Amino acid sequence: MARERNRLVLHEKFCEVLGSRNVYFQPPSNVKMHYPCIVYSASPVYKFHADNTRYLVWYQYKVQIIAHDPDFQLFDTFPDNFSFCSESGARFALDNLNHANYTLYD
Repeated sequence: MARERNRLVLHEKFCEVLGSRNVYFQPPSNVKMHYPCIVYSASPVYKFHADNTRYLVWYQYKVQIIAHDPDFQLFDTFPDNFSFCSESGARFALDNLNHANYTLYD
């Protein structure tokens, strides 16, 4: 339940950063996406233990920004909006769409 609540808050933050509602969580293949957009998915939870107690839990998300414009400003500024976010991998173009990948911990 906590992860779902955190994800919904994160979803709203993505909408705010993008400036539109074109934010998709693990979309199925039949969803028609509108660009620019943010697509994200949940990854394994990181749990840190000490003294036989779990003391920290980080939820990890894989985030992808997709846009027609290769110079889309959010490609460079996206990590500045989150405390624990970094670009993961090279940017690439596929089917005339530009992609930038990030890893985000919440």
